[in-house]
Amino acid sequence: MSRQNVKGCLWVAFLFYIVTLITILFHLMDVSQQLLKGPAKVALAAMTALFVLAIVFYRERVLFADAAYIAFHIINDKSLCIGKNRYGAIATQIFPYLEQQFHLSLKAILIGYGISFNLFFLSVNACLVYVFKQYRLAILMGLYFFLFVSESFIWVSDIPQGISLMFLLYGVLMKMGEAKNKLVLLVFFVALCILTLFTHFVVAIPFIYLWIFLLVEKNNWPFSKRMTWLLSGLIVCIIVAKFCLSGGASGPEASQLYGVTHFSLQDIIDSFTKPVVAVFLYRCATNYWAGTVIFAVGVITLAMKKKTALAIWTLLSALGYIIIMGLTYGDMDGTTQLFHIESEWSCIGVIAAAPFVFTFLPKLRPSVAAGLVAGIFVIRLAYIISFLPPFTARINMTKEILSQMQKKGIKKLALYNDAQLISESKLYWGLPFESMMLSSMDGDRQQLTFLFVNRDDKGVLEVLKDPKVFYDAYSGLPCRKLNSEYFNVDSTKPYQVMTYSELLK
Repeated sequence: MSRQNVKGCLWVAFLFYIVTLITILFHLMDVSQQLLKGPAKVALAAMTALFVLAIVFYRERVLFADAAYIAFHIINDKSLCIGKNRYGAIATQIFPYLEQQFHLSLKAILIGYGISFNLFFLSVNACLVYVFKQYRLAILMGLYFFLFVSESFIWVSDIPQGISLMFLLYGVLMKMGEAKNKLVLLVFFVALCILTLFTHFVVAIPFIYLWIFLLVEKNNWPFSKRMTWLLSGLIVCIIVAKFCLSGGASGPEASQLYGVTHFSLQDIIDSFTKPVVAVFLYRCATNYWAGTVIFAVGVITLAMKKKTALAIWTLLSALGYIIIMGLTYGDMDGTTQLFHIESEWSCIGVIAAAPFVFTFLPKLRPSVAAGLVAGIFVIRLAYIISFLPPFTARINMTKEILSQMQKKGIKKLALYNDAQLISESKLYWGLPFESMMLSSMDGDRQQLTFLFVNRDDKGVLEVLKDPKVFYDAYSGLPCRKLNSEYFNVDSTKPYQVMTYSELLK
């Protein structure tokens, strides 16, 4: 089925859900929140579907830019690859690290790493359902992974790991809140809070939103005022520590922080007209419309239930998120790679869905709530799948170039930048690792590797003349420094530099 046909079907579903939600909104029923167990299991099933999808598309995910870079360095350096104090990455990097320690094949390591992300997400969601019995959190977590996600499913970033750690933290808090041993609670809280908030700055936004939402809502909040103030103070301290250890406004994450550390009132006003915001709002109508509807239904329900403080907090949080994105990524427009900017926007899903999950769903019959949630997940899953073919085409492009290299006896290749190939590759800086690992997975004992190079980049072209180097996307790495158990690159000949058309002759 073509993407146009898929979109047509999804628009019909959109109209159906609009009518259904409006009807339900005016026929709410009071039932126990424990009856959200059914919808929570639906969310777990949806997370399982994403896990299966991650297995099927593991190559597209692990042989793509950052994931390939991290996998290469874990295997080659025999150590974890933690950057910018993002310790939450340990949750997934431990898989390839242990696999290379046990000398498993490169293919097994890459498969393990490719699926480790969704295995971790699925495990956290399962804990919320079966261990902590926090059904609302389980549903909210599931919606985060679907509502504002399409192409970014492929992009292996730190943000979903941080969000998963956040939900794990909240699950532990709600479960241990009544425990008498507060010292144990504090140890777990501080450890998980550091892992969560250090993973990525943007995670702090939904983290703080959900913290205040739960405090104001008060349903099942297990802590005294004194303990609440203590935990809140620890959160502030950890966020400040993250900022300071990141070097603040002059550190390694300064480019992402500059917009929110250097702004005026006029900048805030102008942020609403920035391209990144305009494109997002357009996609809220064409791609993320399910999230838009859920947000509207949730806020309306809060207003109908006279939960004014929560409604205002939700609206202000969503507005604040938009302002921050406008300040940080303002000039990014429709030409910006969707997978990247979408990963930055996706956390708004927590804000958009929380009122829907915490206030609207508990008022429905369990079967209606489960069916409604299932429909949302199915629709969003269709969107995610419809965005995957270009990434499979990307892998096929790499395989075709490797095949042509094999035919011509070329071991190391540098192709002059080609507009069509660059467009198809989406991100091409990681091609040296990606091509080498794909070549190994295809059974080449001496791996083939290639990259794209600019004709005017004299520095890189000079490095490529040295037969004893493997170009690692940033510099020439001596071939002798490659982990010989997994990587074997020709060190007798330099890179051959040519155009794509010359390669095909």
